[in-house]
Amino acid sequence: MNILIFTASTGGGHKRAAAAIEDKIRTISPATTVNVVDALESIGKAYNKTVCGRYHFMATKVPKFYGKCYKITDRKTLMFKGVMKSNTMMSNKLLKTIQKYSPDVIIICHPFVTTMISKLRAECKTNVKAIGLITDYDSHRTYFVPNIDAYVVAEPYMAKKLESDYGIDKSRIYPYGIPVFDKFSHPVLSKEEVCRREGLDPNLHTILLMAGSFGVNSVAKFYTQLAKAQTNAQFIVITGRNKRLYDHLQRLEERLGSLSNTKLLYFVDNVEDYMHISDLIVTKPGGLTVTESLACRLPLAIYSAFPGQERDNADFLISQNAAIMLNPEHGSEQIFDLLNSPEKLEEMKKNCEKLSIPNSAENIFKLARKLYNEK
Repeated sequence: MNILIFTASTGGGHKRAAAAIEDKIRTISPATTVNVVDALESIGKAYNKTVCGRYHFMATKVPKFYGKCYKITDRKTLMFKGVMKSNTMMSNKLLKTIQKYSPDVIIICHPFVTTMISKLRAECKTNVKAIGLITDYDSHRTYFVPNIDAYVVAEPYMAKKLESDYGIDKSRIYPYGIPVFDKFSHPVLSKEEVCRREGLDPNLHTILLMAGSFGVNSVAKFYTQLAKAQTNAQFIVITGRNKRLYDHLQRLEERLGSLSNTKLLYFVDNVEDYMHISDLIVTKPGGLTVTESLACRLPLAIYSAFPGQERDNADFLISQNAAIMLNPEHGSEQIFDLLNSPEKLEEMKKNCEKLSIPNSAENIFKLARKLYNEK
């Protein structure tokens, strides 16, 4: 069997989901051919840069406008029709990529690609089996088009919405969850081993701050709140590939005198180690970050969520008592109130565990094999 996984660079989550599926397939079925391709990049560098640049600009610079557009295009409006039409314009260029790899099944991690595949199948230019993967905790109309064989959703409750709001037959809906690497649900090292390696105290409350997705000033302000609080806690701060933020926080650490209780990290490829030893993660609620946190039984303290899918993710987590939304002015108080309420914190950890769906990547592969055998 030959599987092609289409992803896109409009957010890191699409690529991480694709990588988790690829890793699982290579592990359990070495005879299967699997390729991961950035669909927008394969269409053309200029097209990819335009689409990703537009998305990033709207989500970060004009988030309220982005949120309005997101809501409008979730209904059968003129804007929705325009978006869907524009998404199909490059379908013939994507066809060249499909022909290059000649897959039996395509797994799609981005809605733009779902629309293109639907058009190509409607025009009888390909008969490849297609699975659409939704990488957030609510659905959106742009994902749902004819000629897609199956949809994989993050949680069972989403299946009802797909049926009632978008007219998707329940036989095409699979609540397999969002795929993440096994290391998030099955820690390789114990808490004591990680703490010993990192010079951390396993007996202290540990707060993980995923700072790379925030602005420099907002992170500095919030970290100052945390560091100045009189509390028995330690902090792990990960800045990602934001060198400016890393340097800024390093200077701030020295001024605040918080070096002894803070582990400041640049880009890491073992974030799961830090998640497993933490009591709380302060982050934005991207779909993959949420899923990885749930797999680690790690409650979320949401610092900010832009209108649209992040806001939807946050609302879902809060409704399930797996997260709290922080007030930027009083966030440190909320965090330490929670850490000082062990019963409440443990309840949130249990809720995270309940929401986590194991074996997503493996089940998606089994679904692909089932569709392949139906050909």
